[in-house]
Amino acid sequence: MDSSDRIAGTAPLPKPAPNWKSPPFLGGTLLCAALAVAAVLANSLAGVPTMLVVLALGMGVRLALPRLTAWSAAGIGFTSTTVLRAGVALLGFRVVADDLLALGFPALGLVLTSVAATVLGGFAIARLLRQPADLAAVSATSVAICGASAALAASAAVPRRAGLERETVLVILIVSLLSTAAMLGYPVLARALALDADGTALLLGAAIHDVAQVAGAGFAVSEDTGVRAVTVKMIRVACLLPVVMGIAFIFIGRSAADAQKGKRWRAIRPPTFLVLFFLFAVITSTALLPPGVSAAAGATASWLLAAAVGAIGLKTGFGELKAARPSLALTLVAQTAWQLAVVVALIFALGL
Repeated sequence: MDSSDRIAGTAPLPKPAPNWKSPPFLGGTLLCAALAVAAVLANSLAGVPTMLVVLALGMGVRLALPRLTAWSAAGIGFTSTTVLRAGVALLGFRVVADDLLALGFPALGLVLTSVAATVLGGFAIARLLRQPADLAAVSATSVAICGASAALAASAAVPRRAGLERETVLVILIVSLLSTAAMLGYPVLARALALDADGTALLLGAAIHDVAQVAGAGFAVSEDTGVRAVTVKMIRVACLLPVVMGIAFIFIGRSAADAQKGKRWRAIRPPTFLVLFFLFAVITSTALLPPGVSAAAGATASWLLAAAVGAIGLKTGFGELKAARPSLALTLVAQTAWQLAVVVALIFALGL
């Protein structure tokens, strides 16, 4: 709601429903789907991070075919918003309570403590480097939980601001690069620190940003390390709900500060996609669904998020990135270093 709406005391008109059968809508969604397919194939053939590839492809198509992206804007916009939220919701099917509890309470406590420390410390680091509060929350959540997926979820949960989507694109780019570097470097660091198999799995699962890179680093060490590292990572994914809910509560509460006190509670409600994330996690943990259904839903989440990132790339020009804050890369590097320091310190402090 803009200032004129608040002054007049009226709500903005609702947006028209998308025309599902219109060529621009169908063309835009199919274009995003094609980018996701190409990125997944590139990942399977060359091991290049899917999110990094699909984002670059989207930006490249926008640069090469501006008329196509302008014509298909309706479908691209739908994919970057509704499909994005659907993908985040389906991530809940990847969270299984039995797998998390099987790690043991010391390991569980280590991961939860490191996530909390990374979110709070990462937010403080970003603010010290003069990042806006919403971007600080997006970057800290991305580093603390699950890279690109968490960045998208946090960005979707805060009030819209001009430039935030462009900055979220940069967060995804930089975090994907940092995650790839961590996939290559953290196993070497684990050997240098003389960590045993459990300690190595904790380091990789608790300190690498994206799930795919956690798996790549863990299985490069051993199959057992890979399985345990991915399980540790799922604890961080499970933290997506409370962290993003907290962000939504704080920022939506701020945006409603000038509303009537009696109505303010209506503005502070959980986003639907996060409620669905929680419900899907509960359903999966109760083993009511066949394992194949949960696996298919988790895979669908990856495809939907890849398509959504492609849509964001289609909406972002290379020239727009020049207007982004140069300090953002430094912020994410500092947040990543802080996370690594916290995880290593906790591993040694707890003797894990």
